[in-house]
Amino acid sequence: MTNLERIEKVFTELLKVEKIKPEMELKALGLDSLDLVEVMMKLEEEFGIEFSNDEMLAFTTVADVIAEIERKTK
Repeated sequence: MTNLERIEKVFTELLKVEKIKPEMELKALGLDSLDLVEVMMKLEEEFGIEFSNDEMLAFTTVADVIAEIERKTK
């Protein structure tokens, strides 16, 4: 399973969306601040990484999240 597939699984399970694309904005997915924290915690668990509060606040698109996960898992 690729990183994108793993990330998509977390988003689709927690947000009840069918499909995500890297260019999608997090707010367009209906993420409020509480949802964002929940998704980030699940992604941290999934990938064995940690996001700072500043990193989480800087994310605007799914691609931002993917890039940071790839950076942290190399």
